[in-house]
Amino acid sequence: MYETKLNLLLPRCFEMYQFMAEHISHLEPMPELKYRLAFQSGVLCFEHGLATLKLITDDLASSGLGLMRLQYESLIRGMWFIYAANDVWFTTLSKAQTIGPEDLRKFETPIIAQMLKDLENSDGPKHILSQLNEFKAVTNSSINSFTHSGLLSIISSSKGYEPKLIYDAIRNANAIAAMNIQMMSLLTGSDNAIEPVRGMHHRFVDCLPIIH
Repeated sequence: MYETKLNLLLPRCFEMYQFMAEHISHLEPMPELKYRLAFQSGVLCFEHGLATLKLITDDLASSGLGLMRLQYESLIRGMWFIYAANDVWFTTLSKAQTIGPEDLRKFETPIIAQMLKDLENSDGPKHILSQLNEFKAVTNSSINSFTHSGLLSIISSSKGYEPKLIYDAIRNANAIAAMNIQMMSLLTGSDNAIEPVRGMHHRFVDCLPIIH
């Protein structure tokens, strides 16, 4: 049953990503540094999600599922830039004339666990933060296995992935993609930018999990 559902899901997901790509091409973030950094994090999140789909389609599921971790962390970092990063950090970064590879260490963001704590204590939208925490609770152990070549990844790549596992993983990744495109739209400061995203949720409801 899930093999049939997966075969129907994949082309629909590519349609959804084409819709998002077209929408992103018309977005311009507000000029403040934190919004521009958050927007670029959103671009990375989009790329990781699309790469996940392409790798799974090319029977490279282990590598594709590993990218879900990067997709999730890109969204977290974007949210952190908007709602939790210290103004002093942005001021110091903006005053840097040039930043080489060695200099980046001085400006690097906190680890994901700390960013999540910072967000919990911020004025960020609680329903989005709740969904991000729900995603982590549901997928963290399996994503860690794919990212670090754990037993789930090793055994699944040897025996073959269950269609249900791939189906559920893609829909969960699509939930991150949907939250990300919403964040990127809000970064423009234009109410009009969010309208197509609301339509996307209805148009591609078959690609998205039910989020409480």
